[in-house]
Amino acid sequence: MKIFFLSCCLFIANLFPNSVKAQEFINYQVKVVSDSLPAVKGTLEKISPEGVAVNDGYGNYIMLRAKNIISIRLKKRGITTGKGFLIGTLAGAAIGSLAFTDNNSGSGDEQLVTFLAATTLGASVGTTYGLIAELKAKKMFLRVNKDEKLFAAEYKKLEIYSKAYYIDKP
Repeated sequence: MKIFFLSCCLFIANLFPNSVKAQEFINYQVKVVSDSLPAVKGTLEKISPEGVAVNDGYGNYIMLRAKNIISIRLKKRGITTGKGFLIGTLAGAAIGSLAFTDNNSGSGDEQLVTFLAATTLGASVGTTYGLIAELKAKKMFLRVNKDEKLFAAEYKKLEIYSKAYYIDKP
């Protein structure tokens, strides 16, 4: 029973990792849709009234002018539904496998049912956690539709999510 309790505590502790906060822009992913390029995903490097610069994570620094931008979507990086499902399934399998460690608790069929029940429960709890985490992720959507005046008026909302904001400020 102690092993089961410790496994549950370890599982719950791993659901809420306390990561060291680096610069805030690293935690956000931007997706820019333009008429000249396919959708560009990455980290927002710089934003100005003239346009945006995005680092796609592969070493490419892509600059898009405001007259070409259709929309900009900003999303906080975090756990996804797939990751939650995987974590829950693995934790459920680990907890369910504890049924096989006790040789005195019954037949193999009962242990297998316990293992499958714990795995299923872990998968459903992990999937639910992933869905909630995705819904809670801060999102911002800016529809520009190639309007330079609208972009010049609205770009300040995204400025705090850019790398240049943290590097250039005194």
